[in-house]
Amino acid sequence: MNKIRHYLSFGMAILCGGLICSCEEKEQSYNEAYIPIDACIKQNNILLNVEQETDNTYFFFDKDTVSIPTNTIASINTEATAWKTTLTGTDGTTLIIPTLGNSLNLSKESIKVNPTGYAPCSMQLTVSFPVEGRLKVCVKGKHGSYGDLSHLFSKFGYNHQEYIHGLYRDSNNTVDVSFANKEGKVLLTETIEVETTTPEDLVPDFFSSRQTVVSKPEQMEPGVTIVNDQGGGEYDAHRAYMLDSDGEVRWYLWLRNHPKLNITAHCGFKRLANGNFLGGDARKGNLFEFDMAGNLVKEWDIATKGYTFHHDVIEMPNGNLLATVTKAGSQNSEGTYTRFDYVIEVNRETGNIVTEWDLKKSLNPARDALMSKQDIEDFKHNWAHSNAVAYSQEDDCILVSNRYQGLVKLTRDNRLDWFLTPHRGAEKNRSSLLMPLDANRNPITDKDVIDGKTAHEDFEWIWGAHCPVLLDNGHVLIFDNGYHRHHEEIDIYSQVGYSRAVEYEINEKQKTIQQVWEYGHKEQGRRCYSVALSSVQYLPQTKHVLFGPGVGTPNVNGAGGKIIEVDYDTKEVVYEVHISRPDYLVFHRVERISLYPENL
Repeated sequence: MNKIRHYLSFGMAILCGGLICSCEEKEQSYNEAYIPIDACIKQNNILLNVEQETDNTYFFFDKDTVSIPTNTIASINTEATAWKTTLTGTDGTTLIIPTLGNSLNLSKESIKVNPTGYAPCSMQLTVSFPVEGRLKVCVKGKHGSYGDLSHLFSKFGYNHQEYIHGLYRDSNNTVDVSFANKEGKVLLTETIEVETTTPEDLVPDFFSSRQTVVSKPEQMEPGVTIVNDQGGGEYDAHRAYMLDSDGEVRWYLWLRNHPKLNITAHCGFKRLANGNFLGGDARKGNLFEFDMAGNLVKEWDIATKGYTFHHDVIEMPNGNLLATVTKAGSQNSEGTYTRFDYVIEVNRETGNIVTEWDLKKSLNPARDALMSKQDIEDFKHNWAHSNAVAYSQEDDCILVSNRYQGLVKLTRDNRLDWFLTPHRGAEKNRSSLLMPLDANRNPITDKDVIDGKTAHEDFEWIWGAHCPVLLDNGHVLIFDNGYHRHHEEIDIYSQVGYSRAVEYEINEKQKTIQQVWEYGHKEQGRRCYSVALSSVQYLPQTKHVLFGPGVGTPNVNGAGGKIIEVDYDTKEVVYEVHISRPDYLVFHRVERISLYPENL
């Protein structure tokens, strides 16, 4: 029999009439044979079974097995409902051993569906274990095990109250609730049924317009896909929801009726390091931290400091917030009011502004080379239209995506490090412009390619791009919308446009750029064209890319958005969901994340 622990020499503690006594108290009675069991208890072992033989009695714990002489035992009494075993020695010593019980004693009072009134696919579960343990919950999938959404909570203790997510809307959900040991091994599971019903005022109209075209869950990046839906427009209450590998909705927040979080998050909810979400209100201007159930955790009042949030906010490695904003009173050199052309760093604790980047000081507000005929009337006010920000920790710089200018990298003191854009009209930033290279790393000298009038077989610039991603290898991955591509004076909603995910390698010292990967143009053509919004994400576990054109993209139900997970190496599509809406405005970003934060 392996893992059997026999007699131990004196430890740090022994048992005296059922009490733990120090070694110095040798004058009191004790049963030395029980010290191994006491050691198991101290190591949070749970007793599973007892087998009594003539010479020895074996105590099988979840992580160890202990044997003691049978002739030292007067009685063994296991109470499964109380999760304990009472061991009484022949000398009168009594030892209470935490023991795996036969029930978690769950009841209707343990469960509260939609606990805040804003999360119809979530519930609050309250469980008290008779012994210390960890809680694990799994919401079973309707269409097989790939739809199972489970989580092992980190807390080790007696009392557990957690928000459980992943319920199907308006369904009878099967949920496994488990007791696990400290290491996470499940020792007891009870299955319950949880009914969800959605109040009429919490039913988003867009849920009925999805269709899953491709689903190969065995090849997909783990997790769920959060869709940052725009609702009734960019200034309507934001609606985020999560899809599983079957394309089923498994979580959403409906914040339209929230007294404080009726926010317009634009690029969407961003998960913070502590597991909560970060978002902003483009109408009131402020930034918010909130949990998955819709509880407000913290608000940063940047509006009273003269700034209004728009589009994007992210968490920096130091915990501070980096946000694209409009500054009150901002004017160009002609005295015209401007918007969407500032970035600020906000101190996480105090709410103070750490750094301000004014793009009018690093770029040329008069450059209109990337403006279409639809946008030229608003050009003086909205000359940059910053739509995303990223942070480079290695050199403390920021990347800012500007729909009407291009992608820039700025130093802490607002110096332009490099400028990813067609060169046409950018003469004032000549020293920061990037020179394109072909596949053999030779300079591309064709002026029409450099200016963006045409594409090279190995290289093409971005047009009206969104969602820059700084990869671990230093490359930049970005969603290239194709808006006003090659300066064509055609309607931006025409049928000839195309969007793509594109990866660039940038040599900052030599100011060169090489296109190393793309998806969308040759593979999808017009079928993935999105004039605005949209996103791209690199998925590291599978080396896939999540490609998300989100506006006006043709699909099986009309037009709107597509979510496509594609293998980076083979270009094979392993997941594709089409989402439609009459106004064609579906989502700003989609992202693969874990249902629960890692630290929960």
